[in-house]
Amino acid sequence: MDNIFNAQRFKQYLSLEFTYQKQLIYYSISSVILFIGLGLFFIRFVNDEPITEDDLFGLFLVSYVILAIVVVNRSFLAFRTPNQLITYLTFPVSQFEKFLLEYISTVIVAAFFVPALILFAYMVEGEIHQLLNPNIGYTGLDFLTNVIKKGMVSHSESEAQVKNVVAFILCLLPLSLSNVIFTGNSFFKKLPLIKSIVFTGLYITFHVFLIYFIFEKMNVGDYVTNDHPLFFFNTAYSAAIFIAVYVVIANAVFICSSFLKLKEKEI
Repeated sequence: MDNIFNAQRFKQYLSLEFTYQKQLIYYSISSVILFIGLGLFFIRFVNDEPITEDDLFGLFLVSYVILAIVVVNRSFLAFRTPNQLITYLTFPVSQFEKFLLEYISTVIVAAFFVPALILFAYMVEGEIHQLLNPNIGYTGLDFLTNVIKKGMVSHSESEAQVKNVVAFILCLLPLSLSNVIFTGNSFFKKLPLIKSIVFTGLYITFHVFLIYFIFEKMNVGDYVTNDHPLFFFNTAYSAAIFIAVYVVIANAVFICSSFLKLKEKEI
């Protein structure tokens, strides 16, 4: 078991990597907070009207997507140059520990730490700016909680069940995007981000074409009625469960593929 994972060894590996990268981490966090804070301050300053909740939510999404892509695109940097690859592969820790640290420091950070950092920067700017100008319309995290509350409003138990599953799928989307880029970085040496985006586009296009072919060209849709529903789409809830399970399996496949690619490099 120690050959796969050793807690003490992984802790030392994590500590060593943090020591090596801490200056970059501190600079990155400070830059994000400063950039978002100054950006929001400028937007509020040049506009007479307070920023609407829809605009704030849009700014949050754009900021999150950009920063998450930047973070995840740093995964497997050692794969891009032969010298760094040799040093990386010969480092005295297990393959799983290398992979785990790579995954935590990119995908997990992008999925959980990045949105928290954006919201922290927004709240710091809002609290400080509100002291200078109480009329900026700062309402804390209401722009986010109101969107969630509106989305979760339901008029029946069955609708609530469907919305809960849909919410789970939406929460998986950032993780899915991160996993696609992470896997792309393990496979591609040159321009991994662009190739990952192209692959994602082809992946989605294939599924859209497959659905179109099944329901339009094969006329399966003619046989799907309320009396004779398709077996896994007999209710909206079962359809949502099917999609959720499919997304989870797809993410598992991406993660396993990137791990196997790392093992392949070490053979």
